[in-house]
This record gives sequence, structure tokens and C-alpha cells, in this order.
Amino acid sequence: MQVHRSIEQLPRFQNAILTIGTFDGVHLGHGSIIAQMKALAKEVNGETVILTFHPHPRRIVGKEMQPVLLLNTMAEKIRLLEAAGIDHLVVVPFTPAFASQLPSEYVEDFLIKYFHPHTVIIGYDHRFGQNRQGDFKLLETYAKRQAFGLVEIPGKLLEEATISSTRIRQALLQGDVQLAANLLGYDYFLRRCRRKR
Repeated sequence: MQVHRSIEQLPRFQNAILTIGTFDGVHLGHGSIIAQMKALAKEVNGETVILTFHPHPRRIVGKEMQPVLLLNTMAEKIRLLEAAGIDHLVVVPFTPAFASQLPSEYVEDFLIKYFHPHTVIIGYDHRFGQNRQGDFKLLETYAKRQAFGLVEIPGKLLEEATISSTRIRQALLQGDVQLAANLLGYDYFLRRCRRKR
């Protein structure tokens, strides 16, 4: 898997099958989405591309006072997505300036300009751009105009993925590592971090 951290230096993807998300935990719920990406990429001789943001968008634009608890560090997520067989992971810095783009700018000057997607696989409730005004319907308009495919992740699948992430966090907070492992599809692990002196 290739990891890209500079938008300006992205390669020209071959028939990019693109999805966007945090993929926190890279758990079994995410596995269904990844399987769908890989199957479609195989059909069109394409490459799977996951676009994610760092730091987590809620840390920049979130209004809630509670801290954003994440299951993985970025390094751990990279290892898990590589093990899942993803071709490319693009990590984009999420800044207030990025969040304030108009939805049309986000689609035209970011998604289309840099990714040239063959197909975008996205949830019906995906929001993007300034004040989260962009939505699936806007992407549909661009998909017809720019001739890229748009696949909606079913609500049930999205709900299962969201519930899984929440349940995994709750299980870990309650010390139920077996339930967390069942939902993750692997044993939860902690990395020892060295403190800088």
C-alpha cells in the first residue's frame, strides 16, 4: 500500500475506486466497505483509494466538549489498511481553511482535480464543505456531469459500522476486551510510546 501525505504529489490513479472516511479501528463493519471497493476495482482493473483526514475533523470543527476518543493511531490505521489490501491511502491535513471550502470547490478543486475518480463509494449521509453543506445529491450532480460512478453505501451498513466503533470504544472502557476483539475482527492492541526527553 502506498501512503500519500502531499496532495500536490499524488500519482495519476488508474480507475480510482475512492471512498472517504476515518476508518477508525478498521473493524469488521469497515471490512464490508473495503470488500466492495476491492471487488469493483477488480472489475474495472482499477486501484482502491481511501481518503482520510488528520487530525480527526471533529477535533477541528466539532462543537462537543467531550474529547474525540479514537481506537487507532494513524500508524496503526496504516498497518491495518495495508493488511486489508488497500492500494492507496491519502492522508489530508484537516485544517479550518480546508473545512471552509465551498462544497463545489471541494468537489471540483479537490476530489475531481486530484483523484480523477472512476467511482466514488460514499454514504448517503456524507457531508462536506463549508458548514457541511455538501451532500450526496450534490455529488450525484457532479457524477452525471463529470462521468464518474457514484455508489451509495447502504444505510444499514453505515449504521453497523458506526455502531461497531461506538460499541468497541464502550467495550474497551468497560474492560470487555473479548467483545471488542469480536467486533474488531482482531485482538485490540496498545503501542508503547516513548516519551521525548
